[in-house]
Amino acid sequence: MSEIRRTDWPNAAIRNLAFCGESDRTVTFRNGSNGADVPCRILPGGARPVYAEFVVEEPANAPSTEDALVLVELGNPGAARQQALVPVQLSDGGRGRYAWPVIKGDPPSAAGDRMMTFTSYRVLPGGIVEATVRRLDGGTETRRWRKADGSGNWERF
Repeated sequence: MSEIRRTDWPNAAIRNLAFCGESDRTVTFRNGSNGADVPCRILPGGARPVYAEFVVEEPANAPSTEDALVLVELGNPGAARQQALVPVQLSDGGRGRYAWPVIKGDPPSAAGDRMMTFTSYRVLPGGIVEATVRRLDGGTETRRWRKADGSGNWERF
């Protein structure tokens, strides 16, 4: 089993996950939440990670055979919340988890009572991320993203 698959996601520490609004460079989850006033939850509602090679080329001295795509949700229940798909890669040493730029869901409704949710997601050949989303109006659609540049930014197509 690969090292990334051994991750205890509900209790993971992920570097550079700015989506969660942490002031330091590492978000530490405990029992699936970062414990802050505005919680950031990893794999909410029983979501599962997806594993594939898709983030970037691995360093030759520490090759990784897989990356992970995990769902993270920011916000309090019953208030404005937003979800994001977070690409995670092992650090050069193979021990730390490092987030690349996230794929954000649509912002919540103005009243904060509705939010877009990722209902399923997967990684296609070529590193393309495909997700089925439930929009604010309740309808569903399939969306696709690909890497826009070498920094890991994503573009929808």
